[in-house]
Amino acid sequence: MRRLISGTTAFVALTGAVLVLPVYAEPTPEAVPVETSVEEVALGSVEQPAAEADVQQGTTEPVAGVAETAPALTVRRTGLAEFSLVGVTWAHDPAVSDVLVQVRVQDDDGAWGSWTEVGSEDLGQDAGQAQPAAQRRSGTAPLWTGPSTGVEVEVVTRSGAAPTDVQLDLVDPGESPADGALGSPDIQDTADAALAMPDVYSRAQWGADESLRTWAPQYASTIKAATLHHTAETNDYSADRVPEMLRGIYRYHAVSLKWGDIGYNVLVDKYGRLWEGRSGGLASTVIGAHAGGFNTSTFGVSMMGNYDVVDTPQPMVDAVAAIIGWKFSLYDVNPNGTATLTSGGTDKWKAGTAVTLPTIHGHRDTKSTACPGRYGYARLGEIRGKVTSALATAVPLVQQRYDSDPAARSLLGAVTTAPTPTPDGGGAYAHYANGSIYASRGTGARVLRGPIRDAWAAQGWERGRLGYPTTDVTVTPDGAGLYAHFQNGSVYWTAATGAHTVGGAVRDRWSATGWETGQLGYPTSDWTTTPDGKAQFVHFQKGSVYWSQATGARILRGEVYAKWAAAGWERSTLGLPTSDVTGTPNGAGSYAHFQNGSVYWTAASGAHTVGGPVRDRWSATGWENGPLGFPVSDWGTTPDGKAQFVHFQKGSVYWSQDTGARVLSGRVYEAWAASGWERSSLGLPVSDTATTPDGRAQYAHFQQGSIYSTGASGAHVLPAEVVAVWSRTGWERGPLGYPTSSAAAASSGSSTVATPDGMQVQDFQGGVVYTSPSTGTHAVSGAFTGALTAAGGTAVLGFPTTDARATPDGKAQYQHFTGGSVYVTATGAWALRGPVLDLWGRTGWERGVLGYPTSSVAATTDGQGLYARFQGGSVYWSRATGAHAVRGAVLEAWVRSGAETGTLRYPTTSVTPTPDGKGSYAYFQGGAVYSSAVGGTRVLTGAVLDAWGRAGWEQGQLGWPTSDTVAAPGGGTRTEFERGSITVSATGTATVSVR
Repeated sequence: MRRLISGTTAFVALTGAVLVLPVYAEPTPEAVPVETSVEEVALGSVEQPAAEADVQQGTTEPVAGVAETAPALTVRRTGLAEFSLVGVTWAHDPAVSDVLVQVRVQDDDGAWGSWTEVGSEDLGQDAGQAQPAAQRRSGTAPLWTGPSTGVEVEVVTRSGAAPTDVQLDLVDPGESPADGALGSPDIQDTADAALAMPDVYSRAQWGADESLRTWAPQYASTIKAATLHHTAETNDYSADRVPEMLRGIYRYHAVSLKWGDIGYNVLVDKYGRLWEGRSGGLASTVIGAHAGGFNTSTFGVSMMGNYDVVDTPQPMVDAVAAIIGWKFSLYDVNPNGTATLTSGGTDKWKAGTAVTLPTIHGHRDTKSTACPGRYGYARLGEIRGKVTSALATAVPLVQQRYDSDPAARSLLGAVTTAPTPTPDGGGAYAHYANGSIYASRGTGARVLRGPIRDAWAAQGWERGRLGYPTTDVTVTPDGAGLYAHFQNGSVYWTAATGAHTVGGAVRDRWSATGWETGQLGYPTSDWTTTPDGKAQFVHFQKGSVYWSQATGARILRGEVYAKWAAAGWERSTLGLPTSDVTGTPNGAGSYAHFQNGSVYWTAASGAHTVGGPVRDRWSATGWENGPLGFPVSDWGTTPDGKAQFVHFQKGSVYWSQDTGARVLSGRVYEAWAASGWERSSLGLPVSDTATTPDGRAQYAHFQQGSIYSTGASGAHVLPAEVVAVWSRTGWERGPLGYPTSSAAAASSGSSTVATPDGMQVQDFQGGVVYTSPSTGTHAVSGAFTGALTAAGGTAVLGFPTTDARATPDGKAQYQHFTGGSVYVTATGAWALRGPVLDLWGRTGWERGVLGYPTSSVAATTDGQGLYARFQGGSVYWSRATGAHAVRGAVLEAWVRSGAETGTLRYPTTSVTPTPDGKGSYAYFQGGAVYSSAVGGTRVLTGAVLDAWGRAGWEQGQLGWPTSDTVAAPGGGTRTEFERGSITVSATGTATVSVR
């Protein structure tokens, strides 16, 4: 067979080794599964004995280390169905560590035997094999009693906790006619085995009932050592009883202790016969339950009997050496060497401890136990010697191959170096004129020649990483090259590529593609470790295979592979591949994933790297099938080093530690790019490009602002200050609506109000946002916008210094500007400014006597002043008179007189209460208006006013005026007062008359 054997059993797949498997001969006579049974007798515990149990002081026969008064849990049963094996189990508890059981049995004649001391079973499963804690059982070693019908048991604790849920198991192993006439062993050596396998009786031959087996075989990666045991049972058994004894042990291990199968891999009886133990294949690495904590990668062989009390028979020792030697030949284990095993936890070695042991050792080397007995342990040196002798016979294999193979002799020519042991002692070789033969017991004798042999020699021959050859040099199926397989790899050669090694997981991956006829072609480099020591690789004609423990073996080829190589191979930020190069689902390109990123390629976009959080975000959008499409730039870092990005066909992803990974696309993305990317005033994105709730626009937020884009007005940049104000008004759902321009510097133009430094203006559908360092950022919208425009815009009112706010009484809203204010009331929106606004403020704003404005500030009819009307009056201003508030009856009288265009002209005082509190007055440029309940509201001017003033005003002898000034008979005027009058002659002389 040209290729390595693969997958016929699970262990072959695990070890990757080429093993010579045993074959099963036709059994004679026919053996059948034998039904076994068990009678279970509950004992309970010392604290709560079961109904049939009792508690006594001490044991009947003294037990070393147990006080005479120690409580012993005991039971005695007679007249039972026949049984032949006894075991005691209890609930698994790590605190129960030193339980001893004394057992005696009664035969069919009623005679009681002597007491036998049985210790705790010191075999067991590793942690990964064990049942859940609630289902596990601990117990004694099984005791073969022979046919019995009565039993007496005493359970005592020498130290530690006492067991609970104690149960006595009486096992009947059943009978079979085949037990005494087994014939030849079923399991025999194959004709071409490197080292002869001793014959082994199969599980079927000793009557194993496979329905009892609940454990699915598990396999180690290899075999490193063999562990020798004894069953510690009787030595007084006949040959025909051995199958019964095996069935009893099997039933007890599999069912009573819940291991699911017998614990040992192989058992050897005192007659030197070998018996198949645990299921899963003798040639395999199947894990047993023979040395709890050290089952993995060890081969458990148990001698049937107690070899702490009698010596081991020579046939048994020879059989032990034969089966271990055959097993070691399959896995190239040195019988005189050591192996480092990791403890799963025993009373001798803590879990996780790396323990170095002889490759052939006794159970007592891994646990505090007498196993395999003092006589058994003493034979370990002899066993090692016998195994060494069996394995040191590879030299004849070389000569046998040369002598028996005419084709090989023809190829190789005359011998130049006679068959010789290899330096490692594991094999032999001979050199010939045209090549060599190398042999080991595990691999057979193989012919090596030409560049294949030269390349292997350059690797260190059999001591190199490839090990011994497992095939001859052979022509490849396409006829273009040669190859040979080795224990740990292969060498391939063509005239075009030369000879190159390929091994391990790299070779396994290459083989899965079809070897040299697959997509990769022949190797063009040796099997090599990367400079950092973390991975292995081989380059091929059409790509490469890279492997690491963390990432597996991955195929790279084409443009994706070239891009990774250009990025710096595994030393780049991408790291090692975690996938093969694969076609994208849409068929448009190809890709490979790596530890920290990916490479994607299409004919249109080329090959580009994408990694880290940028790749994670892209993947969340649907990779290349999402809205972004394929990458069109490599995974890069921004010039300031603060962010990473990748550009895609329809957008980009930007990431930084502060902002996260954000997707930008469409006109928003274009506007950001036009503004200067992350170097612009906006900075990095803090959101993806998204659609507004009303579906009319797209937007993205950035560190220092936002971009909004609508179909009607395009994309506009909003500084952070503008965004903050806009958001307070309700975004696009608020009164401002969508932006219709980007922020721009305010025009200074011809203005009566200075433009603050740095003032920027941003237009919206429903208003404007103004921002400057001195005034802050404020929006003007709705009725405020109309009032601002009506007042002459910012050229007159200036720029907002506050947002629109509610007045304290909640009846109106207002907004202050650098040159005035706007108040929005039930009567409209009114713009106030200058001295009119100042005076109104001094009167107490809307809370003062004037109340809310009912007009904006406007120019007077004569153009000489300004005024504004309020709920409680008016404010008039002129340059000559200043601003004054006129209200009530005084205002009405002034208006009747023609207001500022009448005789009185502009007010020079506001309406003021008189000192006596009985009236009010205001002075104007052309006179005064006095108002009281006594005389009504009267306009006084000229000589009348002057004379009244000289008479002491309303507090003088005349009192309040009670009439308007009227024409007097005969010329002049007359004005009436409370207590008199003032007459002014035609010449202007005023006469005061007091009544």
